[in-house]
Amino acid sequence: MSNIKILDCTLRDGGYVNNWDFDINTTLSVISLLKCAKVDYIETGFINKAQESRGTLFASISDVSNKLSDLPAHNNLLAMIKADKVPIESIPDSKYSKIKLIRLIFKKNKLDFGLNYAKNLVNKGYKVFINPTFCTCYTDYELINLVQEVNSICPFAFSLVDSMGALYPSRIKQIFEILNNNLNKNIALCFHFHNNMQLAYLNVMEILKHKTNREIILDSTVFGIGRGAGNLQTELTLKYLNENFGANYNLLPVFEIIKNYILPIKNKTKWGSSIPYFLSAINGCHPYYGKFLTVLGKTNVSEIDTILKSIPNDKKTYYDENLIPTLFSLTKK
Repeated sequence: MSNIKILDCTLRDGGYVNNWDFDINTTLSVISLLKCAKVDYIETGFINKAQESRGTLFASISDVSNKLSDLPAHNNLLAMIKADKVPIESIPDSKYSKIKLIRLIFKKNKLDFGLNYAKNLVNKGYKVFINPTFCTCYTDYELINLVQEVNSICPFAFSLVDSMGALYPSRIKQIFEILNNNLNKNIALCFHFHNNMQLAYLNVMEILKHKTNREIILDSTVFGIGRGAGNLQTELTLKYLNENFGANYNLLPVFEIIKNYILPIKNKTKWGSSIPYFLSAINGCHPYYGKFLTVLGKTNVSEIDTILKSIPNDKKTYYDENLIPTLFSLTKK
């Protein structure tokens, strides 16, 4: 495939690691270096009207435009929005925004709301990535129905998001075929993998085996920075595409990002595969359950596994912090 693109999420997914503490100079420098690396799409941060603006956590589209005002206009910059956190009425038409691409996330229990929100964004002139989270919650039949709804909206891209990092290549192959065979050929397919079971890179290798004429977009972060177990690594993916698909990405600017901006974060706050995140994945649970149990610091591996297995099926995907103490107390009886 020669139509493979890279979408770097460092400034957004990395924000979960350093509490969005990317100052404006760092943000602009990272964007500039990613452009020098010839990265195709760059995610500038997360928009959440309910939270105070700081670093790459923005309060609004206008906030993004104001903070990035020194950047020349580019069509490859985007931001992420959670459908139920930013009123659609607060989003201006795209002609008034520095950001022309929006990644829209929503959970399965907000499906109708999220799809309607996406339709409104398209009508406002944005190139929209429709990102339903926790793809493992959808059956094949539900995925096909979802794709049909997406086709009627005609967004720029549809994303598969493995929020729990629990998908094996065999399942990725099945899902890819469902999406590729049913999604409108003009809609790009995007993939966002988490590394809870160290499968992100392997799953990308599976995707790249399949031939398709549509645009394929791979999400990644520099040095794999991201909440929990982290993400597919930008530098590894760029190198692989250069060597196997005739791409011409420049890795040196990415190494500059690692040296100057990512390693200092790594020295303070760790991310990457760990036993709690791995156990969360194999038990089909939201990774924050594993994180919360780690913070408690009172459980051994067997206890973590017992607690995760005790979580009701309807609570596994939608993280409920108040549930853990109750389950934890049950293991002491």
